[in-house]
Amino acid sequence: MLRSLIQVAIRNIRRDATYSLINIIGLTIGITGSLLLMLYIYDDLSFDRFHEKADRIYRISSRISEPDDAFNWAVTQVPLGPQLMVDYPEVEEAVRLIQSGRHLYHYQDREFFEENVYLSMGRGGS
Repeated sequence: MLRSLIQVAIRNIRRDATYSLINIIGLTIGITGSLLLMLYIYDDLSFDRFHEKADRIYRISSRISEPDDAFNWAVTQVPLGPQLMVDYPEVEEAVRLIQSGRHLYHYQDREFFEENVYLSMGRGGS
C-alpha cells in the first residue's frame, strides 16, 4: 500500500516537474519560516525566566517624541531609580546598568578582553 503510494507520487512529480518543484520550494520556505518564527518567539519569551520572581521584574524605557519622529530608548535619567523607590512603595528594588565597554581581565596566568561589559549599580540605582 505505502509502496504504491510512493510510486504514484514519484510518477506525478516526474510528469509535472516544474509544478512539483514550485510546490516543494514553497512548502520548504513555509516550514522554514514557521520554524524560525517559533525559535524567535521561544527566545524572546525565555528571558529572565530563571528568576523565581520573574513576573515582578520590569524594565523602564523612555519614549522620546520629537517633531519629526518618536522612538523608545532603553535609557532613563540617573535619579529615576531612587525616586521610584521613594514615590512608589510597590517598588522593592531598583538597579541601573551602566555600559562600561571593553575590559582586560586576568585569571591565573591568562589575560583576555571582554566586550560589552555592564556594571550594575545596586539598591535604588545610585
